[in-house]
Amino acid sequence: MINKIEVAESFLRSLEDPDQTGNLMSDRMDVKVLYVMHKYAEHITKSREKIGMKETELIASAMIVGYLLKSHMDRCELEQLLENLNK
Repeated sequence: MINKIEVAESFLRSLEDPDQTGNLMSDRMDVKVLYVMHKYAEHITKSREKIGMKETELIASAMIVGYLLKSHMDRCELEQLLENLNK
């Protein structure tokens, strides 16, 4: 069984390298989705000031939202694939 903590820590450490992060983003995400995420980040940044969110809370929230978005998009793609197979 994999150690999820070790895998997560190793992956996050690898993102400290900007080249690694850029390569992963361009490899795994559509440019249009990255643009939508950028616009959402602007919205969160403005909201953060209004509600007094700490920087670490903002970063953690952004990471969680990114994870949720990725899993949502994967699910939508899977549903579409299954729908096409059933036609």
